[in-house]
Amino acid sequence: MDNTIGQRIKNRRKELKITQTQIQEQTSVTSGNLSCIENSKYLPSAIALMELSRVLDCSIDWILTGDSKKSKNLSDHKYSDDDKTLLKHFHCMSEEDQEELLMIAQIKANKRKKENGTSSHFKSSSSNSETA
Repeated sequence: MDNTIGQRIKNRRKELKITQTQIQEQTSVTSGNLSCIENSKYLPSAIALMELSRVLDCSIDWILTGDSKKSKNLSDHKYSDDDKTLLKHFHCMSEEDQEELLMIAQIKANKRKKENGTSSHFKSSSSNSETA
């Protein structure tokens, strides 16, 4: 059973098959600090909790208490396994690759909307300029 914050983080990371290095690449948490957090030597900061929650696809509440649903973001919705796989791959990409993929998705969505006679106003949250 996951009795500590560190155990929950470590077990969730392993469940998602994410390495400490991958977490370091996607957050401000170094692999050394993550190791100390996972071994209950340190408690994560508020910023680290937010970043870990995003990367590990779980709620901050679950990280802190273990009582809430692991993944409020995905489990509350009817996402397919392909949707979840795509999101896991997306989280493993560099920020530059994420932005590129979001631009491709925007182009594809706009094309589909135009084919259906509607317009799309999707804008990437990580990009300040719209591209076509």
